[in-house]
Amino acid sequence: MQLKEILLNLYSNKIARFSAVGVLLLLIGWWIFRPKPVQADIGKVIKGTYQQIVEEEGTTRVKEKFTLFSPVNGVLQRIEKHVGEKVDKGETIAVVRWDYDRKIKSPITGSILSIQRESEGPIAMGAPILDIGNTSSLEIVCDVLTQDSTHIHPGDPVLIEGWGGEPIQGKVKLVEPAAFTKISSLGVEEQRVRTIIDITPPKGLGDSFRVQAKIISFSKDNVLILPTASLFREGENWAVFKVVKGKAQKTNVKIEARSGKFSLLTEGLQEGDEVVLYPTEEIQNGKRVK
Repeated sequence: MQLKEILLNLYSNKIARFSAVGVLLLLIGWWIFRPKPVQADIGKVIKGTYQQIVEEEGTTRVKEKFTLFSPVNGVLQRIEKHVGEKVDKGETIAVVRWDYDRKIKSPITGSILSIQRESEGPIAMGAPILDIGNTSSLEIVCDVLTQDSTHIHPGDPVLIEGWGGEPIQGKVKLVEPAAFTKISSLGVEEQRVRTIIDITPPKGLGDSFRVQAKIISFSKDNVLILPTASLFREGENWAVFKVVKGKAQKTNVKIEARSGKFSLLTEGLQEGDEVVLYPTEEIQNGKRVK
């Protein structure tokens, strides 16, 4: 009964009624006009193995390719062999008629990779006839950006994908000491270094196949890693927007190494912390995100 009397007294009190209505309107207004949270992609700090990966397109090539040339001016007899056909070391591949028939023999056991001149007819000394190589002995050539090549060393493991079969394991054999200029698909001049990768070729992989090479130049186990997409510059330091109770909190972090997808974290966050990915100008310190 006491509560009922209190409510009746409040209802009969005009000031109390207007105050209650005012508070209610304020609450409704706050709810309607409160700042809406910014839509954001969220990532997590995890513990695992960090890998510094340099990813580039590459091309397979036969380790030892031999081009057979005409030894004299003469008439080349028609080549009876075909591309892909196996040949033995010492086997006659072509004949050039001169004052006598000059036989051109295969220097290795392998396969015919290409034929530059097949038909019978006059041929000049030094003209190429065909290429021979052993397709069971392949390597991969990648043109790597100079800034990436400084992290690559002989012996680094490589994962080969994108050739049409199962991934292949390989190792860096050589990083050439001199760079060259290459025009990118966007028309930009780039300085690149040729990197040679050793592989054990599976069945079906041949000469001049295009592949995708992932060179693992650095690896560290049981460390904190976070998405590289969460990082941005704060002066000379790296920073992220850490998500705390639905709000973005600017946090400075220390990074030991960065790669395309993940970065090696040494200070500033803990395992399980959530961070904003691809932060835009809309996201500020204290801003609600979802």
